[in-house]
Amino acid sequence: MIGHGAAAVVALSALAGCAVGGNPIDDAISTSAISLADPAPSIATDPFAPQRAGDPGDTDRLIDEDTIRLAVTTADLGKLNDGALPWASAATGSSGTITEISQGELAGQTCRRFSATRNAYDGVTLYRGEVCLDPRSGWWTRSLAPAGTLRDAG
Repeated sequence: MIGHGAAAVVALSALAGCAVGGNPIDDAISTSAISLADPAPSIATDPFAPQRAGDPGDTDRLIDEDTIRLAVTTADLGKLNDGALPWASAATGSSGTITEISQGELAGQTCRRFSATRNAYDGVTLYRGEVCLDPRSGWWTRSLAPAGTLRDAG
């Protein structure tokens, strides 16, 4: 008799474990309850990938600013003849034109001032900037900032 009673307790314990399982779907089915999905499921990400904060458009803008800066610093002003210097970024799909490049001396460093347009998915922006050449470390940005959008200029 004791053997049959122990077997009944084991069977009931096993069935009770099914109803209290850790899976919400199994719990909903076994208890006739409605189980809601997690509204914000976590998605595994690469723990070694650099974390980007802010708007993805900010990253595109920074890449475009680097492209403009590189175009200004590598331009051969002798061959430019006061013409416009086109630029484009394959990484962002943006493009534009650099104009009014002038070179001068500032505190013993060669500097270039310029204006540039950035044609991107978020509109057309006019930039004003200045880069300077430090003999020890190379070109550095003294200033580069949006002067406004072309919609603002009109």
